[in-house]
Amino acid sequence: MRGGNKRPSKKDNPRNMKDVVSLTSLREGEIGVVAHAVGGFGLVRRLAEMGLTPGVKVKVLRRGPFHGPFQIEVRGVALALGRGVASRVFVRPLRMESSG
Repeated sequence: MRGGNKRPSKKDNPRNMKDVVSLTSLREGEIGVVAHAVGGFGLVRRLAEMGLTPGVKVKVLRRGPFHGPFQIEVRGVALALGRGVASRVFVRPLRMESSG
């Protein structure tokens, strides 16, 4: 049985892996759905405790200047993640819909 802390290989499901990007790739205001996190058990568990689990929508509120922290919204709560941690969270970007 494979642990939840490792990135799935492309052979697991190549169709779903091609549109996955790092959270750091999203711009302010963009929304993505968490696909998986890469890291040790402690990091993955901590992210899960903060609500960053597969299938959850994440909105980038603010990208800190000079490689500073990312401010995101998850489940209605604003969180700050360091850029290193944010780069280990992989999401599927959602298309922005025009509002009127």
